[in-house]
Amino acid sequence: MTFWYMLVVSYSLEFNSGESLQFQVLFKDYHTCIAAQDQIHAAIYKQYRDSSSKCVETDVASKSIRPRARPDNLKKEK
Repeated sequence: MTFWYMLVVSYSLEFNSGESLQFQVLFKDYHTCIAAQDQIHAAIYKQYRDSSSKCVETDVASKSIRPRARPDNLKKEK
């Protein structure tokens, strides 16, 4: 089973007594989340050096392994 991943990005505002901000974005799988993290974190880090990001697995399935119905042309005749 494949689960949704949440990209969590946190950063601090230096001009506002170090107030921490955070945003989250859902991705359908780990590889998509990591690819986005590379881009998003780099952009935020340029402005806010005190930043972090991570991909967190959720408990919600994005894809499930389910058996598919047998095609009509392969069904057994009785």
